[in-house]
Amino acid sequence: MAFTEAQLITAIDPNGTGRIVNVEQFVQNPGASQTDMYCVGVIAPYAGRSRWVSVPQTQTAAQAWTAIQNALA
Repeated sequence: MAFTEAQLITAIDPNGTGRIVNVEQFVQNPGASQTDMYCVGVIAPYAGRSRWVSVPQTQTAAQAWTAIQNALA
């Protein structure tokens, strides 16, 4: 089952501060095998970095967060 945007936001920022990484675009097309996200880093070590990140929809929100961290590193 694919993760939702809300699950991903909770994995990124469980305290709801909005100050770690912002997901500006979350594209999860029905029938597609990938979820695409445009992520913008807010604090170090991600500050000033932004990337499109694509992960398989079979991954969990925690795995997607790891992919985002790797992409912004």
